[in-house]
Amino acid sequence: MEVCVPVEVEMPPHGVAVLESRHRADFFMPWRNDSFAKVMYILGGSGRLCLEDREVLLGEEQLCIVPAGCRHRLVDDQEKPVWLLGLCLDQSNPAWSGVVGDLFEKPEVLANPGLVQEAAMGLKRLLYEQSSKKRGWGEMQVACCAILLVKLLRGRAETGELKSIDRVRWYAEEMASSFYLNEGIDEASRRLGLSRRRFTQLFREVTGEPWLQRLRSLRIEHACRLLSETGRSIKAVAFECGFESQPQFFRTFRQRKGTTPGQWRKGSGGRFD
Repeated sequence: MEVCVPVEVEMPPHGVAVLESRHRADFFMPWRNDSFAKVMYILGGSGRLCLEDREVLLGEEQLCIVPAGCRHRLVDDQEKPVWLLGLCLDQSNPAWSGVVGDLFEKPEVLANPGLVQEAAMGLKRLLYEQSSKKRGWGEMQVACCAILLVKLLRGRAETGELKSIDRVRWYAEEMASSFYLNEGIDEASRRLGLSRRRFTQLFREVTGEPWLQRLRSLRIEHACRLLSETGRSIKAVAFECGFESQPQFFRTFRQRKGTTPGQWRKGSGGRFD
């Protein structure tokens, strides 16, 4: 439903609320100081975020961060009114008190494609929990919100408005500690705001090897460490390293090491034969 005035927020006890606000052409927002912080994801339309000292243009697929107590208002382009999702949160919640001070230090608009993708995925999860209201939904929202805020804080600090090749360098470094995640090459390229072809080209330029080869190398290196230094079962090792099944792990391991994980464990001198 389209609205002509700001949607009123009813903050639940756990301190997280997600709302949709689709503006009519005659939408009007007076100056306001909210008691909660906001992350607004612009789904469509355009307009301006007005602050006491400046105005910032807003457009589709941007993030708008507004700290609690910040005097502001939104002014829409009447021909293309704003349509947004708003994440409203109580900044005093201890679950994220360590990051909100930095993330909500000042109002700003973020357009980095990677951060926008992170926010979109996080908001989908938050909306699902809010609408389903399954057992523990409030606690799940708090956990998901904390993860999203940390990702936004890290991503803003590490990527900013980097050039394409610098974004890929950042991704390659991050990949060394996130290789176990089930993220494909298409998701990775979208997260960086690059076409698949451009991403694969730059990734090979940065790392010297194709994306899939690099991913498998990181997974197998970690598997070898676990096999030699821990007593985890081979099935548990496969799971921790990000393989979808034990047969897939065996095939990849044999291709890279010329032997099976069990045989490699015996020959590695590990204490867990």
